[in-house]
Amino acid sequence: MAMLVLFFIVFIGILFAVSIYVYDNSQFSKITGHSFISVQTNKEVRFLYKLAKNLKKVDGDNQLLFNIDLPQSEWKIDCIFLHESGIYVINAKYSSGWIYGDDQDIKWAQALENGKMNKFPNPIIENKLKIQEVKKAIPEVREDLYQSLVVFNNDCSFKKIELHSEDVDVLKIDELKAFFENRIDSALTKNEIISIHSKIEPYMVKKQPKEKAALKDETLS
Repeated sequence: MAMLVLFFIVFIGILFAVSIYVYDNSQFSKITGHSFISVQTNKEVRFLYKLAKNLKKVDGDNQLLFNIDLPQSEWKIDCIFLHESGIYVINAKYSSGWIYGDDQDIKWAQALENGKMNKFPNPIIENKLKIQEVKKAIPEVREDLYQSLVVFNNDCSFKKIELHSEDVDVLKIDELKAFFENRIDSALTKNEIISIHSKIEPYMVKKQPKEKAALKDETLS
């Protein structure tokens, strides 16, 4: 019995070590600097990690940017997905319950199972303001390339979402791959994607894992 317990502990330890190794070598880890522990303990970081994994499945030339904090802007941008079909500014929403909203309303609503109704700022209006800030940062890029995406997690249900603009979409995270399968127009070359990425990348706020921060502090002391 003791050997069986020991084997189980070793097996779990190996799985844990492999999971850490896979995460540390993931695109999301390298881009954001978020630690494996933060992904496991912070639901919003975990949601962004899942967003990155879903976008990685999209075909075509692309680049990802997370946590963009543009100068002289009050908005922090969750994600920008540079794809050969355009520039997708993503507002990530980790929400449960039933979601109601119109792209022209000031507030949207979230209805929970306990009957509670929460109001929250219209994520499309938020994203419109964020896109305006991106345009200011890279004014040489054509305005028709921008697309606003509001991405919710799969735990919510869209009860009544009304959209009136062609450059706006609201979808769940697992719908991303199918969404991009229909984006067949080639608007950006690989070199153009790389160029835009290089201009926005300096504004990314990269988290420093605690273990690396501690090592840096020891080196400086």
